[in-house]
Amino acid sequence: MMRNVSYIALILFLLLLTACNKDDETVTVDAPKGVATVTFLVTPNGLGDNGYNDAAAEGIFAFANATGTRLRLLLPKDEAEAENMYRQWLTDNATQDSAVMILGSSVYESLAQSNHAALTGQGSRVLLFESDAVIDGVSTVLVSHYGVSYLAGAMSQGFDALILAATEGVPALEESIAGYRDAREIYAGENNGKPCQTTLHYLADNEMGFAMPDSAYRYIVRRADDFFFYDEMVFPLLGGSESGVLRYMNDDEFTLSLMVGMDVDQSGQSSRIPFSVVIRIGDVLRQCLNDWTSGREWPGHMQFGMKDGAADIVVTPNFFRHLNLWDNRYADPDTFQRLYEKYKDEAMKKEQTLPLPSL
Repeated sequence: MMRNVSYIALILFLLLLTACNKDDETVTVDAPKGVATVTFLVTPNGLGDNGYNDAAAEGIFAFANATGTRLRLLLPKDEAEAENMYRQWLTDNATQDSAVMILGSSVYESLAQSNHAALTGQGSRVLLFESDAVIDGVSTVLVSHYGVSYLAGAMSQGFDALILAATEGVPALEESIAGYRDAREIYAGENNGKPCQTTLHYLADNEMGFAMPDSAYRYIVRRADDFFFYDEMVFPLLGGSESGVLRYMNDDEFTLSLMVGMDVDQSGQSSRIPFSVVIRIGDVLRQCLNDWTSGREWPGHMQFGMKDGAADIVVTPNFFRHLNLWDNRYADPDTFQRLYEKYKDEAMKKEQTLPLPSL
């Protein structure tokens, strides 16, 4: 626990340092006797989400700390600035040895495709995560969200469900939506004698949807105002905007709604989270970087999932002790643990039948 806290504190310190010096768009952490260099190009507004982006950064920081690798953190304000940073890195490292650029999400796919990574230095690589694209000169890595989202959908039975997504067209989000919906079509069940419904809403039409917590909060409040008893299971695919949903869950003491924790175990952030979808992207990135320092070649695409332990669901312990809901869905205090055990194998099989990208 203390190890994770130290990485989060370091990330926050770096963000504060950058915010205080707006002319300096990079932060460099030099480990003693570092030789190799890893540069992490963060998604705009990505860090500080207490979820996927922070987990990725923690894995990279853990690798740098353990190996003495020099680390650079690039914090662009938007995608245009990110492209300029990436182009500059390609120019500066075209012939350098042992230089890695990590592109921090699928929003950088078009950037990677339009800027050819013609690196000639030994051991120099570009890694794009959260993508299954095939890009010349770039290795992509993806943790499949389908199986674990399918499992979350099966575990949400008995509730109407709201899938609240940041924006349309992001591969990881669309895969999560597909998995959750597919399970809901089979297992949604009924609530008060009526078939449970599944609603999908996109918060924005661009990447800013990941940084709009106030909009997420207002949307949930409007939905609650439209129903006398608001008791949906919210499945948030929002990045930093998820804090708006958490705010609602924690502020409205009369709501009957619950929320699926996303990307990391969020059981400590609200009493309304019965289970969390956990994507261990930090562990995956650390594994990739350890392979790199060991001289193992990265393939064009690497894919991980539930079978690798890269994705799973964590059930909140003692969840029902925090609630006082007169609802027959809570007759069994082990409801969500039983649902997890019942549908996990099915979710893993569903995930493994997905077609892989052609390489």
